[in-house]
Amino acid sequence: MSSTSSSYKSSKRHELAPSRTAVTIPTIAPVIGNYSHSNTIPSNKSTVYLSGFMGDLPGDGRIISGGIAAQTTQIMRNLKAVLEASGSGLNKLVQRRVFLVDMGDLKTIDRIWGEWVKEPYPVSTCVQVVRLAKEAAKVEIEVVAETN
Repeated sequence: MSSTSSSYKSSKRHELAPSRTAVTIPTIAPVIGNYSHSNTIPSNKSTVYLSGFMGDLPGDGRIISGGIAAQTTQIMRNLKAVLEASGSGLNKLVQRRVFLVDMGDLKTIDRIWGEWVKEPYPVSTCVQVVRLAKEAAKVEIEVVAETN
């Protein structure tokens, strides 16, 4: 992870402003977190679809200990690494889906998300589930991003 991740950190393409248009309008319910009502990607852009990520540790895939904050931070590290390896970045996200075991954890997830993702925010859906694929996992996040 670190060798792939570090090679992409120096790439100038990740320093460019995202080309998508994010829309949040005042005539419907206001957003209650770090997301937009819609995102439009120009036709000359490609997209990358990431699988859902839980708080998996690199190497052995165990879920990181330390609760929802530690799991969310590890998810953000994993998303960043895969996006960069795919020619994208956290600044190019257009969609986020959050699956969590306890809706009470959403404020913590959104606080940490906001430390990693800045405006324009992707669209977002959050769903509480009974359980995730790994028993210790409390949250899973899936994203879509533009790539070029």
